[in-house]
Amino acid sequence: MGYATVAERFKSIIRRYCETNGISIPIGFKRGSASRYAIIQLSTPPKLVARTWFAQADVIYYIQHVADETPLRILDFKGKDELSFDGGNRLKRVGKFETA
Repeated sequence: MGYATVAERFKSIIRRYCETNGISIPIGFKRGSASRYAIIQLSTPPKLVARTWFAQADVIYYIQHVADETPLRILDFKGKDELSFDGGNRLKRVGKFETA
């Protein structure tokens, strides 16, 4: 399966998940390709971060250097895992989640 096909699959899964769970999808999400890791800002209403990531290191960089103080939910759409960041250099699995 080619990268473009995988990226479109992730984009579709993430979009459906957000629509089903009342999560706002920013316009920028539609412009680029999607990867396995996504972040939901737990604001009111919750909002998907437009960028997604292929590597955990890039997610950690975003959290440490770009994200504000808004609480976050980190999701791995490949493994259907919810992750947490404890300030180190890895993300820790804290549970599973369902997609539609």
